[in-house]
Amino acid sequence: MYTPEEIDYEIENASIIPENVRAPLVVALSYLPKNIVDFVIESCVFISLDKDCGGMYMGINDFRLKDKRSIIILPETLWFKNKKAIAFTVAHEVAHAYKKHGFKSFKDMDPVLNKRREKDADKQAIRWLRPHFTGSFKRYTYKDWQLS
Repeated sequence: MYTPEEIDYEIENASIIPENVRAPLVVALSYLPKNIVDFVIESCVFISLDKDCGGMYMGINDFRLKDKRSIIILPETLWFKNKKAIAFTVAHEVAHAYKKHGFKSFKDMDPVLNKRREKDADKQAIRWLRPHFTGSFKRYTYKDWQLS
């Protein structure tokens, strides 16, 4: 397993997040299995803009996107939640990237397929995090009414 410090070093130039939220992000990533963190380092860019950010432009050839396959956008409000909620949300979004749950066309946006992908990402996140947290993850998983 990686330490949060090692993960921070690896993703420093491949993330666009305020300095104050890097610590909770790398702690959340440190709960994931080593091979998944390797995937994140190799393939993912994280974006989370704070409320004071007026906007941001990033071209497709931006150095932070070079050789990356997934962009994970996390809401600024996430960082005010508890450690378990942050870890679950990060793991859930990493699961989408790891399982290649992207949309290739408008046909891919089928509600039934989307519901299956969300449930699949929930289950994968729970499998990764179960060794580190006690109790249920139910309050963090997607509900059917959110997927209609």
